[in-house]
Parts: sequence; structure tokens; C-alpha cells
Amino acid sequence: MDKIELYRQSIQTLLQEHNRHSPKNGGDIENELLFDLERDRYQLMRVGWQEFKRVYHTVMHFDIKDGKIWIQQNMTDVDVGQELVNMGVAKEDIILGLQPPYKRPYTGYGVA
Repeated sequence: MDKIELYRQSIQTLLQEHNRHSPKNGGDIENELLFDLERDRYQLMRVGWQEFKRVYHTVMHFDIKDGKIWIQQNMTDVDVGQELVNMGVAKEDIILGLQPPYKRPYTGYGVA
């Protein structure tokens, strides 16, 4: 399996695992998995209503750009970068896009 295919499968597996967790706040909220395989964009979202409040929230968002996985959003307390490393993704190929560029060299992950 080539590197990009491994990265695609790792992201999809990670998101499917996190999709199993129901929203804690109750209400009429659903998890939605969004996989754009053509552009390599992947998201887990929460969509619905909690009483009178609209819920439209990106929980996790990953992109694959230039052969690297970009973590664009992670609204959990889980180190998804480490989960990806555990699946065989090279640490230097994980970019914390949710961190400003000047901080990325200090994260222990890749720099782009």
C-alpha cells in the first residue's frame, strides 16, 4: 500500500471510531462523516438541534496536502496526531494546521 492510501485509510478509520461516540448534550443532534476522496478532505461534524439552539459544529477536520496529513480542527481531548502515528503515519508527515506556523517547529510533528 502506498503512503497516501495508508494516510487516507488511517484518517477514515480514526473518524469512524470517533463517529461512534454520541453527542453528550442530547437533543436531536447527529454525527456526520464527510469524506471528499477526490480532494482529500475529511470531517466529522455534529448537526442538529438542542432545544432551541442550532448545532452545526466541526469536531475534526483533516486534509491531505503535498503528501502530509494536516490536522485542521480537533475539538476533542484526544491526541489524534498520536492516534495517527499509532496507525503507521510518520510523525513528520503530520502537520498541526490548527497551530500557527511559528509554533509548529515546537510541536513534535511536521513543519510545512
